[in-house]
Amino acid sequence: MRTAQRRYLRLFPLAICLLLIGFNPASAQTANSTPGAAASGKAQSKAGMNEPVLILHSLCQESGSANPAAKPCETVITRAEFDNLVAALDPAMPDSNRLNLATEYARLLVLAEEARRLKLDQQPQFKELVEFARLQLLERQLVRALGAEASTVSKEDVEQYYKQNAANYEEGSLRRLFIPKTGSAGELAKAEEIQKRAAKGEDFDSLQGEVWSAQGRITDRPSTRIGPVRRSVLPATQQKMFESNTGDVSAVQSEDSGYVIYKLESKTRIPLEVVADEIRGRLQSQRLQDRIRDLRAAVMISVNEDYFGDLPKTEELAKHHGMEHQGSHLMPMSNSEKQRP
Repeated sequence: MRTAQRRYLRLFPLAICLLLIGFNPASAQTANSTPGAAASGKAQSKAGMNEPVLILHSLCQESGSANPAAKPCETVITRAEFDNLVAALDPAMPDSNRLNLATEYARLLVLAEEARRLKLDQQPQFKELVEFARLQLLERQLVRALGAEASTVSKEDVEQYYKQNAANYEEGSLRRLFIPKTGSAGELAKAEEIQKRAAKGEDFDSLQGEVWSAQGRITDRPSTRIGPVRRSVLPATQQKMFESNTGDVSAVQSEDSGYVIYKLESKTRIPLEVVADEIRGRLQSQRLQDRIRDLRAAVMISVNEDYFGDLPKTEELAKHHGMEHQGSHLMPMSNSEKQRP
């Protein structure tokens, strides 16, 4: 299987394995028949959901029979069974990935049956893993359900968000002059002189070339053009230029490595119809996050620091460890709690 194909299937092994935990090959269609007979059966039921889509020859649950004349059995996966698997894993799975899933599913069926033969499913560690994986799948199903619940976003909701966040949907072009700091005297005064010339309308490319030549620089002259670009993706200092009028030139701004001067060349508002789908997706995502946050908010967790070590003492550390919850949602366990049976 190619690497790109495997990348898609990495999303599913946990879910498939859990499905296999309760899978008994004997419960699938099995037959003591030859491959030719199976093919004949397929032809007879081709139009129905019982049509075989996978046949694993010689794979079946151990029967305990010692009859050497017994024919190999088969495990048959029907169209209905495979469609149900796809629906459980990813209802939006592209058809092009179904064969990849089928080969992965068959591999897991074979290895899972061998694991059962070795009674690995009866080990205590396995039962713990099953329960943990069950919780993960329940979370996944909940997120899917809550996502469907949050997917209803009205036209009015989109319009309101667009109006309330109008600045996020501006885009425009800037010019930027960069004057490197060299540590020589009068650098700021020289930068301010260049700013005055830029404000009077001198070309930014010419001024940038003059700065580079004056400092003896030959290569790596920076471009003076920025954009067209969405305002919201720019640094705060550049976003501020959108509050000025087209053609305005900023004052000299000092940065760590040099002085910069900006000019707003153009700005426009992106039409609502262009960003409506983007806003709808943003609102859906935010509603889902809010719903999950509210569920977590109802539960506080006491943690035994004798076992886990000290909890983060600041909100910043809590966020770093993925423990944030309007601040940390974890709290140290009291001595009385530690003494509970």
